[in-house]
Amino acid sequence: MAAVPFTLQPTSVDDFEALLGLRLRAMRESLQRLGRYDEQRVRERLAAGFDAGATQHIVVDGQRVGFVVLKTMRHALRLDHLYIDPDFQRRGIGHAVLSALCADADARQLPIELVALKGSDANRFYLRHGFAAVGEGEWDIDYRRQPLVPSVRAVRALWSAIQSRDGAAARALLKDELQVTWWTSGERFDGAEAFVAVQARYPEGWTIHLLEAQRLEDGRVLSLVRVDHPPHRFFCTSVARVENGCIAALEEYWATLEAPPDWRRPGAIAGLSRFDPADDPRAVRP
Repeated sequence: MAAVPFTLQPTSVDDFEALLGLRLRAMRESLQRLGRYDEQRVRERLAAGFDAGATQHIVVDGQRVGFVVLKTMRHALRLDHLYIDPDFQRRGIGHAVLSALCADADARQLPIELVALKGSDANRFYLRHGFAAVGEGEWDIDYRRQPLVPSVRAVRALWSAIQSRDGAAARALLKDELQVTWWTSGERFDGAEAFVAVQARYPEGWTIHLLEAQRLEDGRVLSLVRVDHPPHRFFCTSVARVENGCIAALEEYWATLEAPPDWRRPGAIAGLSRFDPADDPRAVRP
């Protein structure tokens, strides 16, 4: 998606009513769907934390199309509000703004925290930008996005190189003595050249979707991907050890998407339902 050019401009206390009107327009559909549309409540919630110094207009082609409220705390950045006027939604403006905020957070090595209304389309939007649900209340879901560290960048770059069929780029990310283990098929690859070779020889027609990539507490990097290779789909859980910016080891667990057995069907087990595994808002082309 091509980035939409935008600028951020400061606000003042005199802008409060205009910002409130925009927030009401942006949230109306989601709140009405939940039966919670109350203009007075929306006014009180915006006024309670209103800080003109942390609030900026989103401007595209000289026109104010939204606003963002980002506060710097000691341990994180707090994204209190990000709204695009409905007339300007679905043009990539929100994506461009949030991508810029995430890039700044990465440069500062700070996580971003936020709260999204349950049932709102915003939940899929934030999941797609690497936020993870870390808590839940009666009406809201708490999200947090960890900053990208060098080891995570290396793993994401590897998936991107593989998706691009760029063997040279993939090889540059791997230590010569790379060790790769595919546990579910009982295969082991000794050396970077062997791993690059198997990627090059894999039958064509596949597309990688990166679902998640996070640094574990012990320093390794966990990544989850889905590979669409019609008529099949595969999932991979990968754990990487990264040394000095290069991947030294990979342990991967591959699974094939398949329908559950008949005894596990909705109605037969209380609380069981089914969903489309391909409908995952986290999935992005690396």
